Amino acid sequence: MGISHQIEAVYQRALQLREQATTNPVEPELLEQALKELYFVLEELQAVDVELHQQNQALTDTRAQIDLERQRYRTLFELAPDAYLVTDEKGKIYQANRAAEALFSLPQEGLVGKPLLPLIELGDWPGFQQRLANPTPTEPWEVKLIPRQSESVAVAITTNRLKDRRKGADTILWSLRDISDQRLMEQRLKAAYDDLEDKVRLTTENARLRQELSECRQGKL
Repeated sequence: MGISHQIEAVYQRALQLREQATTNPVEPELLEQALKELYFVLEELQAVDVELHQQNQALTDTRAQIDLERQRYRTLFELAPDAYLVTDEKGKIYQANRAAEALFSLPQEGLVGKPLLPLIELGDWPGFQQRLANPTPTEPWEVKLIPRQSESVAVAITTNRLKDRRKGADTILWSLRDISDQRLMEQRLKAAYDDLEDKVRLTTENARLRQELSECRQGKL
């Protein structure tokens, strides 16, 4: 018999004793039995109360630990040097960190709720949509962003898709790293290398011409 049924039984017995007490003297045996049952139920209630208190304390401790972990991850998310986004499977932004705010030149609240696609250069749309449909976590890819009131920015993107069973949909995690300086440096190095090749070629040609000129002079002598 469960504790609730025991309480109900003792309650009904107490009502019977009350009715009998108003009409006839209460039998000692009946009163003693009712008191024993009441004492037993009170002990059960005390044990249940202790167990519930322990369970509530455990739940409180677990909730505090979860809140602490959530706060830690939120802090890491906000302070990450790369731009982080959380979107749905269609690219609608749910969350954006401070680095994303700086990268897109938009406040965080201005990014949340926006689709990511219009923030990307038109020429990169086909590749972006293909990647959005089949994100590959281990393979970075590049696109150019069009921040507000700013020139386009080359970024390297990595994504990861998570299953959200509660909503029955997918969530996509985005990491966007600004590689504009890297690409600019590569262009400068390439230009310097090309310039060096041109100088070497000219130097070689000049040396050859000088050699031919010297040979011609020697032939005339």
